Parts: sequence; C-alpha cells; structure tokens
Amino acid sequence: MNIVSVNIVTYNSRQYIKQCIECVYKQVYKKFSIVVIDNCSSDDTVSICKHFPLRIIQNSVNMGYAAAHNQGIGLTESKYVLTLNPDVFLRPKFLYQMVSVVEKDVHIGSACGLLLRTDHVSESPKIIDGAGLFMRKNRRQGLLYEGKPIRLTPQANYIFGPDGSAAFYRRTMLEDVAIHKEIFDEDFFMHKEDVDLAWRAQRAGWESVFVPKAIAVHIRTFRSGKRQVVPPTIQRISLRNRYLLLLKNDELKYFLRDLQHIMIYEFGIFCYVLFIERHSFHAYREVILLWHSMIQKRNYIHRVWPNGSQAYKFFY
Repeated sequence: MNIVSVNIVTYNSRQYIKQCIECVYKQVYKKFSIVVIDNCSSDDTVSICKHFPLRIIQNSVNMGYAAAHNQGIGLTESKYVLTLNPDVFLRPKFLYQMVSVVEKDVHIGSACGLLLRTDHVSESPKIIDGAGLFMRKNRRQGLLYEGKPIRLTPQANYIFGPDGSAAFYRRTMLEDVAIHKEIFDEDFFMHKEDVDLAWRAQRAGWESVFVPKAIAVHIRTFRSGKRQVVPPTIQRISLRNRYLLLLKNDELKYFLRDLQHIMIYEFGIFCYVLFIERHSFHAYREVILLWHSMIQKRNYIHRVWPNGSQAYKFFY
C-alpha cells in the first residue's frame, strides 16, 4: 500500500508539470502514488501527464483548488497526503524527511518543508520562499522567513500550518477537521483555503511542524509585494477570502484584542481598493452572498471545537 498520495492540481500547467512529476519520481522514499486533478486545462497539460504512470482526473470545468484537492483526497486511502503545486520541485529526500518526522508523533497533523524561491528552473535558489504559515495581528497571513537568505534557515519548530503549495497532511487529521466531509472549503474556490484548514486544525488541537531537511524549490509567481502582477480575478478572490476566513474562524475575544491592528490594515485595504484596485469592490458583495454559509460553518466549528485559543500563539 502507498503511504503517501501526492496530489497535484493543474490548470494550464504545461510549463512546469513535467519537471514537477519527474522530481516526485526521483524521491528516495518510494511508497507513494501520484494523482493529477486537472481543472479543464486548454493547453497540453493532460497529454504531458499521460506519459507517466499516474492517475489523472479530468474535470470538465475549473472547479478551483479547494474542490479539486477534495476530489483527489477522496479518491485515495493513503496514510498521508501531499498537496503539490505544479511549479514546486521536490528535492530527492523530501518525502523521506516528512514521513520520518510525522511518524514519530501522532499529534502532528501537518508539516511544511523548507521552500526555496527561484524565478527560473535553471537558477540555483538563494532565498527562502517560506517555512510555513503564520498570522499577523492585522489578520494578514504570511510565510515564515519569506525573502530571507538560505543561511538564515530556522530550526525545526511548531508552526501555524503548512503552505498549501507543498503541504504534508495526516489523513486522520484531514478527516477529523472536515466539515460535513468537506476538507478544503469549496466556497473559497482558491487562495487562503490552506490558511482556513490550518486554523481549523489548530482549533481541533492538532500540531503542525516545520521540517527544514524536507526541501523543495518553488517558482512563486504571486507573492508578497507583487500584487500588481496578480490577475484581477485572483485579486478579488483573495480579498473576499480574507473576510470569509475571519468570519468563519476568528474568536471575538482575540479579534477585539487586535482590533487596532485590524482597523489600521483595513483602512489601507479600503483606500487601495478605492483608488487603485476598484474591480475588487465586487469582493464585498460576494462576502454578503456567502455570509450565511460562513455563519453555518462557524457555528459548527464553535460547537465541535469550543476552545480556539491554541491558534493565537502563532499570531504576531
């Protein structure tokens, strides 16, 4: 039986998918399978994938990151799941290091490796892309050590959660925190669904760890400080999902504690949308449309996991 299911969601991913899959097959740890969930690519992504011994799910529409990964997770039975972006390239010992660490402690529900950043496949990375998720007190999520030189790589430690581009999950954790069998929130479609899952897992008492010896290289197109290169649709979804995330997960006590930080940041967001990114005003309307759904999920979360304080130790 395969211990790890490597699930790759693709959408017009021909540029990197071949090398991404090749890097998975170069793993020294061999007890894995690969599932590619394609969200109706119009390029030759699927035909490239067919050259490899893996399972391909072809969706007739773009279902989004969350729903596609839920598909992949639901079709496998492995002990662990790795959600992998097609622009992430695993170093050979990535899976070995992940399994070795997570197997030692049944309380670890997820793990994140050391992601290194480069702009081109041929370049040797010199900076850190991320070492796991954290939350700022203004409720903006961030990547630990993003943009720092590799020599500053931190030691193994507990984190808020893994970055979804290469997130290692224990299946029992995913099943435990699912809401009506939905693991990633499909209302989010894409963006911040990994943060939402991490927050819920923290609330449920699961631990997440950073594994510095599990190394991967990421060509991150959309990153901090580069919002202007992000397509307008993703800009809108990103803004909308900020509010869905808070509405669904935040505790009133801690929200009020950090209200000054939140309001200052919100004022900046509003001014930016008003004067620069006016198409994102539609995000506020979408929040209203999804309000009832988020409140229902919030009520479920608070009923099943009433103590949400664990997550806030990762809010800086």
